[in-house]
Amino acid sequence: EPLGTAGPLALARDILGKDDSPFFVLNSDVVCPFPFKQMLEFHRNHAKEGTILVTKVDEPSKYGVVVTKQGTDGQIERFVEKPQIFVSNKINAGIYIFNPAILGRIEPRPTSIEKEIFPKMGADA
Repeated sequence: EPLGTAGPLALARDILGKDDSPFFVLNSDVVCPFPFKQMLEFHRNHAKEGTILVTKVDEPSKYGVVVTKQGTDGQIERFVEKPQIFVSNKINAGIYIFNPAILGRIEPRPTSIEKEIFPKMGADA
């Protein structure tokens, strides 16, 4: 049974949670030359549960967008699916870094990381 974008992480809990090391998760359609070391450094410096890479787009109404809290270094306030009124032009780029603590939020069942896990993380921040 397909487990969505989060469920498979629960199956890897023993490997990903063996210590406190953060780990990368990439959507399977992401292929890019990206400065992963700098992203990991950013993640470690802000000491939060996860880091989501975002990218800017010209037509945000075609995507689910990420709204960040003003006055922060990019802390997510909320997600808005295909907004009709401009709220942000930043979208999820499908590259993440998580601390093993996220594994406590995920069950081995069909789960959407974007629609079920990220909103809970944002609400708890």
